[in-house]
Formats: sequence, structure tokens, C-alpha cells
Amino acid sequence: MGGSTNKDTLKGDSPGRRAHDRFAVMIPAAVILPDGVVVACVIRDISVMGARLSIARRHRLESTFPLRVASFAEPFPMRRIWQQGDFAGAMLDLPATEETVAGTHLAIAPPTSPSPPGHRPSGAGR
Repeated sequence: MGGSTNKDTLKGDSPGRRAHDRFAVMIPAAVILPDGVVVACVIRDISVMGARLSIARRHRLESTFPLRVASFAEPFPMRRIWQQGDFAGAMLDLPATEETVAGTHLAIAPPTSPSPPGHRPSGAGR
């Protein structure tokens, strides 16, 4: 890979500190405050589960907040991890995909088709 791109992984991250690689980006976004005020920000780096935002220090983020990105219809639910100066770290605030039942970790399986393999539901292919 020659040259630097906006998708280069960030150097200087200690490998044990984060579970996912981060990528440098410059994506315009907006935080929606509880009173409905929309505050412009910039996503500066992003990973599978979170992002570092550039946002004016006068805007203290709530512990959870919606993050709107222009190319997506719905805002992303975010959880503030830290905020210092004009930057904040946040992660996606998604429902858990695993449940603990009687001390056992059970993964929630994706929905399956009620039809046996190779069987087409009535009306299929018409």
C-alpha cells in the first residue's frame, strides 16, 4: 500500500487497549442534544464499535446520545466513554447480542426459515 489514505489505521495505539482497529476519517456528523438542539461535530476516527468525535468543548455530551450521519436515515445510539477538550470518545450503544441464563452464556441465534432446506414456500418463484 503506497501513501497515506483516510482509512489508515492509527499508529501508536497499544494493541491490548482496543478490541478493534481504528481508521482515521473526516466525516461530518451531528449530535442531537436532549433539548433537540443539533450540534455539528466531525468523526475523526472510527472502528467497528465506536468513534472519536471532534466537538466544541462547550457542549458536554450526555452519557448516551444520538449521532446523526448524513448518509444514514436514522441516528446511531451512542454512549460517551470520555470527553476532554474538543474531543470525545463514544461507542455504539446497541442492545446486547448475548444473554446470560443461569450462569451460561447463550448467543442469540439469527432468525431461521421455517421451511426445510430445499423446500420453496408456496407462491415462491411465480
